[in-house]
Amino acid sequence: WTFHIRKGVTFHKSEIFDTPTKTRAVTAYDVLYCYTRFCSPEAYPSFVLADSIKGCAEYNAGKADKVEGLRVIDEYTFQIELKKPEPFFINRITSPWIAIFPKEAESEKFKDRWGLDIVVGTGPYKFHSNTGNEIVLERNEEYWDKSRLPKVEKLVYRIIKNDQIRFTELINNKIDLMVLPNQLFSTVFDKEGDPKDEYVSRFNFKDTRTFNTHLIGINMERVPDVHLRRAMFYGTNREEMVQKILFGYGDIIGGAVPPGMNGYVPPFKNLYDPERAKKELKQSQYDGREIGLLIHDLANSELIGQLFQKQMKEIGINIKLTKLDFNSTIGRMVKGDTELFSMFAEVVFSSPEPLLLNLFTTAKIPVPNFWHYSNPEVDKKLEALRDITDRAASVKASAEIEREIMEDVPAIFLYRQKQVIMFSNKFKNLRVNGHNHYMLEEIESVK
Repeated sequence: WTFHIRKGVTFHKSEIFDTPTKTRAVTAYDVLYCYTRFCSPEAYPSFVLADSIKGCAEYNAGKADKVEGLRVIDEYTFQIELKKPEPFFINRITSPWIAIFPKEAESEKFKDRWGLDIVVGTGPYKFHSNTGNEIVLERNEEYWDKSRLPKVEKLVYRIIKNDQIRFTELINNKIDLMVLPNQLFSTVFDKEGDPKDEYVSRFNFKDTRTFNTHLIGINMERVPDVHLRRAMFYGTNREEMVQKILFGYGDIIGGAVPPGMNGYVPPFKNLYDPERAKKELKQSQYDGREIGLLIHDLANSELIGQLFQKQMKEIGINIKLTKLDFNSTIGRMVKGDTELFSMFAEVVFSSPEPLLLNLFTTAKIPVPNFWHYSNPEVDKKLEALRDITDRAASVKASAEIEREIMEDVPAIFLYRQKQVIMFSNKFKNLRVNGHNHYMLEEIESVK
């Protein structure tokens, strides 16, 4: 894959640059530096690239001193060589996780300040200050695309951890925008999910659909009975969860690929089928024992667990809830030390192929294949996606593979949540893309 770097794009001005202008142009050497860093063992996103870019896994494991597949052709041309052909490679890297920053970031002089009071990119806003409680960004007058210069001069991010205090600040005009926590839905919305009259006159509401997914994961080694897993799958009333937890602000899903993603195909027509659930349960070896479900303190996990427990009881399955903090839940997921777990994720890929390859191939056990799903035939079919160059054919094949995987029920995918943003009607044109990236350069004041 050969990439041509746009000429004339400069980094934000900063003390890290030893030039008269305190900036310089972005070059292919910056791309080389960043992608090498993204392949390093210290980089959380390394799993996105390790099984794709030639030499990335070896560098990640400390077996090489550089990434073989990354090379600079000239100052404005960069090339990535893959282990094997992958028509959907571009959908791995179109993510806010993978951005380009200057190679001066590695300087010993600045490394302890990087990301705190030194932040350098190329975007329409530039970093101004960080007090710990407040982060300020200013319009980047040198932004390369003059037609997209921000209309709002300054963005101020205030750190307010308490949901109720943050909401009170919004109501009192101390802040202009916030993502509405689910706990406040009953305060802001009526029973139909519409904003109450007292808020409509002063605020705008925007529900955004990002590539997120909420699920009940199943450790298949600890719950090996496929009929029991299918009983839980068809006994889960996702619509009830969306209505009671999210006031309707969610899309029901049956598989790993979220709605709105390029190539999404619904894997099943009838997700909730209590009669089928009971039939599957009769075919299982389930003896009435309690099955453990880990829940945590984020993303409505406890409410999801309580509703799931109730719904399973209705079909004859006993669920025991154990609440831990989020990090402890992740730790036990990775170790395989749980039968069921409530979890959520923002999907970093923008097409089904790399998502399915990462979640369901045997090589990805235990991260991010937390369910320990292993099927040699599915492994082969997923690898074969690399040979399909026709986009429509690739989408069709991905949907068929996902449907086959979900017949085994490695997880019970529940819903894609719509985030609700409540913001002052002094502003308009708020847009958020599928990767939950706020396009704040497009927002403008209402005159």
